[in-house]
Amino acid sequence: MPISPRIIDLSQTAHLIIHKLLAVRPDEELLLIADTETNMEMVYSLAAAAKSIGCEYTIAVMPSRTGQPHLLNVIPRVIEKAFEGADVAIGLTRTSFGPSLAPIQSELVFEKKTLRYYSMALRDPVSMTRGGALADYDALKESAAKLKKIFEAGTSLTINTAAGTDFTAEIPKPEDSPNFTGPFVRVEDGWADKPGEEAAFPDGEVFFAPREHSARGRLIVDGPIEYVGLPGEPVEVIIQKGKITAVNGRSSEARQLSDLLDRIEDADIIGEVAVGINPASLRDGSPQEEKKALGNCHIGFGIARGFPGTWMARYQNLIHSDMNIRDVSVAIDGKIIVENDRIVC
Repeated sequence: MPISPRIIDLSQTAHLIIHKLLAVRPDEELLLIADTETNMEMVYSLAAAAKSIGCEYTIAVMPSRTGQPHLLNVIPRVIEKAFEGADVAIGLTRTSFGPSLAPIQSELVFEKKTLRYYSMALRDPVSMTRGGALADYDALKESAAKLKKIFEAGTSLTINTAAGTDFTAEIPKPEDSPNFTGPFVRVEDGWADKPGEEAAFPDGEVFFAPREHSARGRLIVDGPIEYVGLPGEPVEVIIQKGKITAVNGRSSEARQLSDLLDRIEDADIIGEVAVGINPASLRDGSPQEEKKALGNCHIGFGIARGFPGTWMARYQNLIHSDMNIRDVSVAIDGKIIVENDRIVC
C-alpha cells in the first residue's frame, strides 16, 4: 500500500497513544493487529512511535471479515498465540472487532491482568487527527471517574429523547455475580497504562452490562449502527426482557439490522448500555466516533467485553454491535446526569 505524507500528521497522535496513554516502556513488546482492509498508515505510525523508545513491536495481519458475519469476532490461532507474548496489544482491524472480543484477550486483560489492550478497530486514519482524538484526555479521565461513581451508586438508568427513545436498564451489583470480581461499571477514557487495563482511541464512555432480562423499552436509532451504517431514516428497535424483539423501519439499514440479528445466534441480547462523554467527538456518521460523543448513547447487542463470570458467560455469540442514539437525556434513578450535550450532575 502506498504511504502518503499524511503519516506525518498521524505521528503526533501515535506519540500521544504510545508514550502517554499506553505508557509503553522500552523493555516491553507491542503487538499491532491489522487486517487486509486496514489503512497501514495507522499501524506504521504507531510502530514508529514504539520504535522511537526502543520497544519491540510485531505487526500481524489477519484476513478481512467483509461479507462473513459468522467470523466477525474470530481471530486466527496464530494471533491468539501472539497475544500471549505481548505486554501491550492494539487491535486495528478494519472489518471486525475480532482482536477486541477474542477470549484470549479478555483472559489476559481482565482475569490474569498481564496485558493492556487498545481498540482502534473499524477506524480510518482521519479518526486520529480530528474530533475525539483532539480531546483533553486528562479531563476525560476525570469525567469518566466521576460518572462511574454515580453509576455504581444507582440502580437503574433511563435514556429518553425527543425523537421517542424511552429505554431503561438496571445497573448490576456484586450480588448478581458472586464469582465476578468486577468492576460492574467500566470506563473507557483513552488510558490503559497499567496491566489489566483496556481502552480505545478515540475514546470516552462509561458503560455496563445490564442485569439479565432488565433492558426494556423503545429505541429510536438515529445515529450510525456498527456493521450497518447510518440509517437513511431513524430505526425503531423494541427491547423486552433484555432482548431485541422487533426492528421497524423502511430503510435498507433497518433491513440489514434485522438480517444481522436473524443470522447470528444470540445476537439479539442486549449486552451493553453506554453513555458517551467526549465533548470533542463528532456526529459524522462514523459509529466509532459517534459512540464516544457527549450527548450520545449507544446500546450494544451481542457479546460485551470486560465482564467475565457474569450471566453473559453462558452465551457464545459471535458479534458485538453498537446502535447510536443522538441528543439523549440520561438519568440515574430519576436524576438527570446528561442533558443538552452536557454532564449536569
